[in-house]
This record gives sequence, C-alpha cells and structure tokens, in this order.
Amino acid sequence: MKILYINPLRINAGLDFVIKGQPLNLMTLAAMVPDHESKLIDYKIQEFNKENLKSELNRHDAVAITSMTPQIYSAFEIADIAKTTDCPTILGGYHPTLAQDYVIKHPSVDYIVRGEGEHTFKELIDFLNGNKNNSALKDIDGLSFKNKNGKVIHNRDRALEKNLDNFPLPRRDLIDDSKYLYLGVRVASLESSRGCPHSCKFCCIQKMWRDPYSHLGYRSKSVKRIMQEIYDVDWKKNDFIFFCEDNFTINIHRTRKILESIIKSRVNNKMYFSCQSRVDTLYRNPWLVQLMHKAGMRQVFLGIESVHQQSLNAMNKKGTTPSMTRNVVEMLQDYGISIFGGVIIGFPGETKRMVRQTIQFTKSLNLTCVQFTPITAFPGTEFYDEVKAQNNVTSKNYRHYNLFYSMMRTDELTSKELYELVVEAYSSYYFGKEWLLALGRRYSNPVGKFNWMFKNIPKFARSVIKSGWEMFRSQGISRSTISDELKEIGRKENKLKTNQNYQIETKLNLTATAKEESST
Repeated sequence: MKILYINPLRINAGLDFVIKGQPLNLMTLAAMVPDHESKLIDYKIQEFNKENLKSELNRHDAVAITSMTPQIYSAFEIADIAKTTDCPTILGGYHPTLAQDYVIKHPSVDYIVRGEGEHTFKELIDFLNGNKNNSALKDIDGLSFKNKNGKVIHNRDRALEKNLDNFPLPRRDLIDDSKYLYLGVRVASLESSRGCPHSCKFCCIQKMWRDPYSHLGYRSKSVKRIMQEIYDVDWKKNDFIFFCEDNFTINIHRTRKILESIIKSRVNNKMYFSCQSRVDTLYRNPWLVQLMHKAGMRQVFLGIESVHQQSLNAMNKKGTTPSMTRNVVEMLQDYGISIFGGVIIGFPGETKRMVRQTIQFTKSLNLTCVQFTPITAFPGTEFYDEVKAQNNVTSKNYRHYNLFYSMMRTDELTSKELYELVVEAYSSYYFGKEWLLALGRRYSNPVGKFNWMFKNIPKFARSVIKSGWEMFRSQGISRSTISDELKEIGRKENKLKTNQNYQIETKLNLTATAKEESST
C-alpha cells in the first residue's frame, strides 16, 4: 500500500508562528508499517495547495491525519478532499481521542485511532491491505469506525504498550530537518517517555496516556534505546535535540542515567539538548541542573503558571511557590541555560489585577521566551465537564482552543477579557525594552555563559523576529494594549527593587566602613 501521512495546517496563533516541531507521531506510525510506501506532508512548514494535495491523494491507498484540537477543521478539510478521490481516511491524535464521537461522525472520516496509536494503526493497515490475518474491524482495540449502515462503532480501548522499546525508531527520512526550528535553532524531536504522574488541572495529557485497565500512566524507554535514538538523529542537520515528552525529569534517577550516558558518549560535544521540566523538581534537586548543563542541556521549558499561590494550589501544583520559581530560574540562568516559560492567564479565582501581577512577575524573571495562554478546558477532560456544568463554556468553535483565543469565561473574567489580557501580556513582555536588553546582554557575548547561542543569532533574527512580527501584526499585539494598571504595577515593583538595592548597598557600605574603622 501507499500511505500518505499528513500534519494539518499550523494553529496560526501565539508562538505557533515561531516554533515548528517535527511530527514525531506520524514518523513513528510510518515506522510501524515498514513494508508499505510512505510519504509525509507537514502543512505546518509547507504551503497548502488543494490541487496538489488532491493529486497526491489520487496516488495513495490511505491517508493518516493527526490532529490537535484547534487543527481539527483543517484535518476535516483534508479528509473531505480525500473522499473525492476514494482514499480511506484515518484520523488520530489528541482531538480524535478527546472528542471521539464528534470526529467519527464527520462524513469524510472513515476511521479514528484513539489514544496510543501504533498497534491500532498497524492492525488497521493490515486489515485494509487484504486482511491476510482474517481479522474483523470490531476486534481492533482502540479503533472507531462506521459500519455499512452508518452506525458508529467504538471498539474497546487499547491497553498501553508496557515496553516503549518495542516500538521502532521513527522514520526520520520522511522529513526535511532544516525546516524545523525552535527559537531560531534547528531542532530534532526525541521521545524518551510517555505520560505524566502529575494531575495539573488544565492538562489533557492523562486522558491521552493513561491505561484504561490498570494504573499505568507513565512509561520510559531504556537508556540504551534513548542513546540509540540520539545517534539516529542527523547531527549535521540539527543544532539541538528536544526531549519532547511532557516532563523529562519526572524520574530523576532515570534522568541522571540518561545525562551521564550522554556525557560518557561525548555526544554533548556535538549536540545541545532541550527539555521540559518542573520548578519543584529542579528546586529540590539542584545537582540535576549542574548535570543537565554538563550534558549539554541549554534550553528548558518551565511551567511558571501564576504568581498567586491560591492558583498554583488549585492547579494541583501545591509543591511549587513563586519564590521557588525565581530560585530555579536564577539557578538555570547561572549555568547559561535559557528558559521558555509557560504562563496561564486568568485561572478561575483571578481578577484582572491578579493576572497583571503575574505578567509583571514573569517580566521580572527575564526569560528568553514566554507563552501566555488563556485558561483552556479541552473537551473530554474533567476540567471541561466542570466548566460546562458551570455554564462557562463560551465557544464550541475549536479554533478558539488554540491557547491564544479564549473558549471559556470564569466568575471573575469574561472570555473577551481573557483574550484581551493574553494580548496585553504578549505586548507588555515583548515590546518592553527589558526583554530586548536582556537578550542582547545574554547572547551577544561570545565568551559568556550563553555563548552557545552566539553563532545562531543571525538565524534567530531571520526566523524568530520575522515570524514574531507576523504574529504581533496579525493578532493585534502592540504597546497600545498595555493598561495603565499594568504600568502602575511595574512602576511599583521597580521602585521597590530600587529601594531594596539601595538598602543592600547602604548596608554593604556601612559594613565596609565599620571594618575600615576597626582596622585603624
């Protein structure tokens, strides 16, 4: 069979303009069926042309389409075009898993693969390719489809694969490495684990990666397999390897073994690494930051979320405090590790002023990059059911689930106010002189702690600044959206900081004078 794999159009909101990650899920699915011819089209980096797509679909026997929630309309459009060519359509990913009834009822969708898709996809392809095993569609776990009478059938959920090493290496030959950029550097994606044992209220990870028949929710590949995947990446075509799982440091003993293996292999002399982590983990294990730096880790994503403890507690992040966040940020930056921060705008219970306090707190951290996202409840999650029961869902248009526009309201803020606060957050952070000055000081020094970025400054300027300007222009981000209240909060903080610095300097001067007088 000839199988076409498609990543739909980019979300086209927020930092999706700037960050383009590899479709690792499609690359792994293709590896599950090596006997079939594969082609991958990624519309996040390629121009969408309806006629060209139709021509491709005419040459293929099936199309596999992945979709996150805000991409679903683009996925449906692709499926509609496929049906005009009689090409069977298979949808998988987060949204088909979270909203399975909604997706499978679309007339152009033939099959959906729910949850972990590798085994389900392989069995479905075997069925479509002559069904040599004489299996029945109803026996393929994790599959949804419509029978001959148009009735929707949801097969039983599929148990998770206990050993991730059993999955093949992703088909890296299907993509062009040079097209995938993360803050201006070429980045290859690598998955070393799946799932997360934490239960952040706004997160839909658990719905995707939890075994339906056991407590299995977090799995890791062996260190040997992880090193094999690192060596499978083309080092000449990439600057970084991004561990794209939800949290690289969930099991710190596992993380230590991986980092030590990287150091022992000396891969860190040829490649840099990036990952996602948590504030509380790094705060309680400062040795891990030192080891991460030694292994070549130069970028870390941290969930900053909010400056308000009541919100952190309600998010199920009781083990994290704002002071811990500041401590970890300073620790990482002392080692020359840049930070991509994630901030939640308008968690239930927060007023406009509280949100603006979080924005100002985030500005004071001097992070390399920040994504501000309105509180979002994804369909299929308990949080969505809770918001819906409160009559606080304001939009069923899945384009508004793109982590920039708002799909809900809270008791304190309307959906319009949430959106305006997101725009204000981006405007204040990226149009303030503090951010540009911090980046200039940090990355323009060829002998400084952040000198690893020095050679990439031209690429950063070409890709990030150009794409960022496109984002600002298209989404109304400008200095005019910054409120007087946020400016006032900033002035008060700066005044407080100046007074604190003055008190510290005065104390040091008095101490020095006292020592001088005592010595004489």
